[in-house]
Amino acid sequence: MMKALVYTGPETVQMMDVASPTMAPGEVLLKVHASGICGSDIHGFLGHSERRKPGLILGHEAVATVDKVHASVTGWKAGQRVVINPLQTCGLCPACMNGKQNLCSNWKVLGLDRCHGTYAEFISVPAACLYPVSETLSEAEAIMTEPLANVVHFFRTTMSEVPDSLTIMGAGAIGILALSMAKLRGIAKVCVVDKNEGRLEVARQLKADHIVSSAAGDPVKAVREWSGGGTEFVIETAGIAKTRRQAVDLCRRGGRILFIGMAEMESSLPWIEMIRDEKSVFTTFCYTPRDFQTSLEIIEARKLDLRPWTETRPLSDGQAGFLKMAKDPGSTIKMMFKI
Repeated sequence: MMKALVYTGPETVQMMDVASPTMAPGEVLLKVHASGICGSDIHGFLGHSERRKPGLILGHEAVATVDKVHASVTGWKAGQRVVINPLQTCGLCPACMNGKQNLCSNWKVLGLDRCHGTYAEFISVPAACLYPVSETLSEAEAIMTEPLANVVHFFRTTMSEVPDSLTIMGAGAIGILALSMAKLRGIAKVCVVDKNEGRLEVARQLKADHIVSSAAGDPVKAVREWSGGGTEFVIETAGIAKTRRQAVDLCRRGGRILFIGMAEMESSLPWIEMIRDEKSVFTTFCYTPRDFQTSLEIIEARKLDLRPWTETRPLSDGQAGFLKMAKDPGSTIKMMFKI
């Protein structure tokens, strides 16, 4: 048996004794040391995800050490420190064969459906999901590898041409990482929009060129006035009808819009206007192993650092940690559980 933080119903997670995992062929048993809360975990915690049912162990951002290795696995040994790519793919479908593993027809993600996640003492995962990480990297740094991989992916797939201006709608972890990546890529003008003053202050400290509080007035008017008619690129992270429409209005003619947020399935957009203005629409999902490796290299090189805005709590404090991130995160960008 082992201890795990289990989702038991809307807005409730509880520490429980659960069966320890067993290794299947090709898998490695890991001792989990730390795991972060992702926006999708919060979505599940609030009861908004049909694919996260009570009885599920959430979590997928984790740093661990190898505990045991299945006899069929080579290249890994007990004691090695790793980060986990939680996206498990078949390796055989056309998408996987063409290096687009994020589009695998049989993908699974830790902490989704019936695939238990990383808020537990131990987890068994395919060896292909493991990446060695240096002992010098702190846990708070290492757990950012997975969320940053999402940002690395959409920068690679949608920004082959670096825009001269960018609006990021949402200053959660993905938005703040996108701001950091934009600065690394040399985007000249970056605006961040959010209603949370604490998170806007984080964006300000990370050198956003313009800050807009959506709680203080019309963000579309504010951004268009600042940018002279809208920015060339807009990243929308909330995934609701209101902000999706605002993203269209924030984008200048001939610009590009990236939709990331997945809160609502459907939204109405002004398609005729978008066509006449030749606004390009992009979407993104997860990352490939290539993106995950690039993310880890950026983290290892310490090219960005969100530790000042990362809060650490024991896993036993999971209920309070989730409530804080779901209801009133303040300036906390990442909540990390020590296990």
